[in-house]
Amino acid sequence: MNDQYLMQYISYHLHTYVRKYTNTGALLSEFCARKDLHDTPAGPAILPVYHSDYGSLSFPVFCSVNARMIYALIPADAFIFQVGPVCLPSSVSLKYTIQDDSLTIESADTIPLCEFRAFTTDVLLVYNLFHEEILEESSLLLLNCIHQDIENQARKYFSEIVFENHEYVKKHNPYDQEIREFSSIENGDLEQLKQSHAEDYPGKIGTLSKDPVRHMKNLGIVVVTLASRAAIRGGLLPEVSFSLSDSYIQSFEECDDIATLFHLIRASEYHYAQMVRDLKNEQHGTASKDKNPHIQKCKDYVFAHLHEKISVQQIANELGLNANYLSELFQKCEHISLTKFIQSEKISLAKNLLIYSHYSYIEIAAYLGYSSQSHLGKQFKEKTGYTLRKYRETFGKKEFTW
Repeated sequence: MNDQYLMQYISYHLHTYVRKYTNTGALLSEFCARKDLHDTPAGPAILPVYHSDYGSLSFPVFCSVNARMIYALIPADAFIFQVGPVCLPSSVSLKYTIQDDSLTIESADTIPLCEFRAFTTDVLLVYNLFHEEILEESSLLLLNCIHQDIENQARKYFSEIVFENHEYVKKHNPYDQEIREFSSIENGDLEQLKQSHAEDYPGKIGTLSKDPVRHMKNLGIVVVTLASRAAIRGGLLPEVSFSLSDSYIQSFEECDDIATLFHLIRASEYHYAQMVRDLKNEQHGTASKDKNPHIQKCKDYVFAHLHEKISVQQIANELGLNANYLSELFQKCEHISLTKFIQSEKISLAKNLLIYSHYSYIEIAAYLGYSSQSHLGKQFKEKTGYTLRKYRETFGKKEFTW
C-alpha cells in the first residue's frame, strides 16, 4: 500500500492534515500542502479516547475537539491515520468529545469546511483499504454518532401515540383511500384523483410536527414522495419523477403559508397524474412491463443528456448495441422513432424553461444542444404550433412571492 500517496489524496480532497501514528501515539509522517493551516498535532491527545472507548475493537473514531473542530482516527494494520481538523456546515452529534486547551490552531477561519458525507466517505476509504471486512457507512455512523436513546425515544413516542389514539378514539384516515389516491396517479386518472380528494372520513392525518407550518411541509414531502413513486410505476422516467419531486420539496421549504402549502401539495399530485396521462396517451396503450429492458436504459440516457447533442449512435455505444438494431427496437416498442423521441423530450424541457425560467431563447437553445435558436424554434413550432416567443407570452408564469 502506498501510504504516502493515500495521505496526499485525502489531504488534497479535504484540504486538511493527514497524519500517520504508531499505536502508541508516535508521529511517523504527515502531509498538508496548505500554507495557511497550522494545526497542533492532536493524535496523542485523542488516542486515549480511542483506546478507552474502543478497547480492542478496530473501528474509525470521530472526535470533536474543543467543540469546534473534528478529527478522525482510523486504525490500519499497525498504524493509526488521523484526518483533520475539519469543520462541518451543520451540526452532527458525536459520541466522543474532548476539551484540551493545548490543541490550538492559529485561526479558526483556516479550518476547512467539509460536508459530513465527504468526510465519512474518505474515512471509509482509508479504513477499507486496510481491512478485508468492509465497514459500511451505516455502521460507522452507529458507532460514532447514534445514541441508543434516540431509537428508544422513537419507540416511546410510538407507544404514547397508540395509547392516546385509543384513549380518545382518534383514528387516521383509512388506508384504502390512500390506495385510491395514489393509484389514480399511477393510472394518470385525473377524475379518480379528484374523487379521492373529495372523500370524507371522520379520521385525520397523523401529526407530523407540533408546529402547524412544519407539519404541512412534512406532509407535502410525504405526499410528493408517494406520488413520485406512483408516477414511476405508471411509466414516468425515474429521473423525471425525482427531479419533479425535488422541485416541489424545495417549494415547500420556501413557503411558510399553510394555505399555499396545501395548494402546492394538491398541485404536485395533479402534476404527476397529468404527466402519466400524457405519457400513456403517447404510448397508445403499450404496457411498460412488456418492453425490452434496453428501452428504459435508452430513455434514461436521453434524459440525462438532454443538454447535449444526442445521436442514436452515441446511445447505442453506451448500451453496447448496434445502432440500427436499437432504432428498430425503439420504434417497435414505442411506436415512435428514437430520433423523434429525443426531439420530443428536448421540446418538453424547452416548454418548462419557457414557462418557469427567464433564460433567453438563445440560452435555451444552447442548453438543449441546438446549433442555433432558429433550429430550436423550427422544431418547437412543428411540435407545438407556437413560436418560442408566443409560447412564453401565452403560458409563462408571472413572478409571485409567498
